Amino acid sequence: MSDDWQALLATEFNINLADDVQVDWNKCATAPYNFVSLPDKPLPAEVTDVASFKSHIADGEIFSGEIQLDIETLTPMFIGGNTKDTSITFSPLGRPIIPGSSLRGMFKNIFKIVTCGTFRGVTTSQRKGEDFNDEHIYFRCLMAPAGMPKWMEDLHALYKSRMEGEKGKNARAGFLIQTKNNKYFIAPLLPKLDRKNDFIMMKDFQDRYGEVRYRDSRIKWDRNIAYILTGNQWADKPEKLLDRKSYEEFKKSLKGLSETARAQKIAQTNHGKQIIRFVRIEYVDWSKRVELPEDVRLSYEHDRNRRGVNLFKIKGGILNRAQLERLVKNLPADVKSLVPCHYLEEDGKVTAFGHGQCFRIPYRNAIGDVVPAELRQESTKFVDFADAVFGCEKYWASRVFFDDAVTSNAATLPKAPAHPLMQPNPTSYQLYMKQTDGELLTHWDKANATLRGYKMYWHHGVARWEANDRELQEDAKRRKKNQEPLAKERAPLAKGTKFKSKIRFQNLSAVELGALMMIFNLNGAENPAYKIGQGKPFGFGSVKITPTLFVETADAYTKLFDDAGFKNPYEKKSPAEFLKAFKNYVADKKMSDTWESVMEELNAILDFSNALDNTKNPKWKDRIKPIPSNFNDKNNKFLTRAVLPSILEVVK
Repeated sequence: MSDDWQALLATEFNINLADDVQVDWNKCATAPYNFVSLPDKPLPAEVTDVASFKSHIADGEIFSGEIQLDIETLTPMFIGGNTKDTSITFSPLGRPIIPGSSLRGMFKNIFKIVTCGTFRGVTTSQRKGEDFNDEHIYFRCLMAPAGMPKWMEDLHALYKSRMEGEKGKNARAGFLIQTKNNKYFIAPLLPKLDRKNDFIMMKDFQDRYGEVRYRDSRIKWDRNIAYILTGNQWADKPEKLLDRKSYEEFKKSLKGLSETARAQKIAQTNHGKQIIRFVRIEYVDWSKRVELPEDVRLSYEHDRNRRGVNLFKIKGGILNRAQLERLVKNLPADVKSLVPCHYLEEDGKVTAFGHGQCFRIPYRNAIGDVVPAELRQESTKFVDFADAVFGCEKYWASRVFFDDAVTSNAATLPKAPAHPLMQPNPTSYQLYMKQTDGELLTHWDKANATLRGYKMYWHHGVARWEANDRELQEDAKRRKKNQEPLAKERAPLAKGTKFKSKIRFQNLSAVELGALMMIFNLNGAENPAYKIGQGKPFGFGSVKITPTLFVETADAYTKLFDDAGFKNPYEKKSPAEFLKAFKNYVADKKMSDTWESVMEELNAILDFSNALDNTKNPKWKDRIKPIPSNFNDKNNKFLTRAVLPSILEVVK
């Protein structure tokens, strides 16, 4: 695949070459993570509401006590904290600790899996959900040239239908306007002023205003004219730029050609993007306002994969009130600011908007829409074990409490720049969605779209965490531009660091205590390890945890002393009877098959014997490759969106 095609994939088709997604060049996609499947249905807790919760505590046989935890790092570990030196793992008192909140978060996630819990994405103003962030994924797919994969044709057809619509005029130019009370709307252009000929040749623009940089997306105002810059692929090759006469002749040569033939001719002649479009301030139709719903605005702002212009923050592109008053007569009194944009409208409301003509749009389905409805039930309608044990907001508090994990033998590795920590990239639906058709693939708006499950990271026997030469070179360029480096310095805790902590529990039934101990038993796991902290994709944070269960004795509150002095209120207990009680409960609810299937996958990905560098298992060693030093799609597996195999397919 040529360098031009790599750039096209990265910029036009919204494929992120710096993503944590990796490719197995031989058979299938690889990644440092995989997914534990969601259960067919959630397992109900023993309690169903406040009344049953009260009787559950008051009338049932209950247990209190603690689980002592011996924790040992199997790979280096790094936990971000609030110290001045951000390269040092969390050490608020000068000694590294694992915060109890971090342990609680890790264990609750596993607890939800081992109890076949709900999978909820109720959003807050920060778009945070209980188990996932229920937001819309954005995409664009500008073309599907002949010979491209079927998935590209399919996605292009979806994009084209949304952007063009039945009459071919869905996406249009307008102006995003903020009012003085911080509301937003889009003002359309005056009728007949959405002019196709309102453009300037890039060659003329560069002669007039100076060179345009590659991917130079911005808005340039020249008095009443706003130029909409969306990048210049020929910034370093001025000989590729056409004058207006040559451009008009080239456009004539494209008339009558099919979309595929047009794309082929543009690629063959190297006459790609040649123009910069503009709008004038006098085009604003101040008499009309298209409502911009708040959820659409928030969805746009939370598009974390957008690498171009953010219309709410674009430097130099937003005109304030004072600037507008110099350009507009009879400016509406409530207008605070204005910026040119393009948008889609349905039923008098904005459904999507962006910078250039071919802006990124959201799939109609949000993430929550591809999660089975039964798993998304809120706690007011369905109480799962996590609700019952870890607390249910507004109803009852948590009955489990996590102490900070402390150490006396901490040693750190030498400080060095680490691989950049990338954000999740669910635009790669071939990885995040269940796939049944390897040719067309299931994207977020397909009728059968279903999320794969809980994202978990594979263990690495050896953490290869130091930034490579390419990453260091990229950061050197960023520093020259006064940009924050991506390969930040880290001094992780060394392998073999030991911590002690405890989980205190109160008033749990035998079934609930069995569910809690199942976090460590995992239905008979032989070599489980857990992941905590940052840097999981390149091997940080694998820990071995040895639990010891202590339960309050019957006379814990009636006898203060014994022959040795103060009486120990706890006695050591085997978890076997509690584990059995939980498994029997699962069987009584007729969910054994579902539960065992989920546990098999969880056991496999947590098994440290399946670590990447463990030569005991050479069959799947190459299926969870670490981050490569250079992108190379020699077998076109990235271009074809090779599907990620399941956990069990990896380890079979």
